Amino acid sequence: MKVFKNIMLCVAVAVVTILLSIPFGKLYLLLFPQHGESLFLSSALLDDLFSGIYWSYIFSLTFLFTAFGGKKKYWWVGILLLPVLWFVVKFDLAHWYFYVGLAVAGLIIGWLLSKLISTFRK
Repeated sequence: MKVFKNIMLCVAVAVVTILLSIPFGKLYLLLFPQHGESLFLSSALLDDLFSGIYWSYIFSLTFLFTAFGGKKKYWWVGILLLPVLWFVVKFDLAHWYFYVGLAVAGLIIGWLLSKLISTFRK
């Protein structure tokens, strides 16, 4: 049953990542403007989507697993963050501190939500 809950959290992370990727992409392109042409033939929507997908994935993964995960929630977070770690090291090492900041923000907000939920359960 616990594995099913974690798999459902993974599905929720995928949905929330897609929903938040455009706002995070706009934030990314605002903080780190690209010089020159668009990545996808002048499609601003695709630029926003693909620029923010890693940021929204990190935030939603750490937030949802911290707030609603079971005992091994940090193990799941660590394993599921490995592809993003590879991306950061390979392509975007100059902005690593924003990825860490988003993970910490997701952890803190998820922890606060977890504590708030646990007070209502008692």
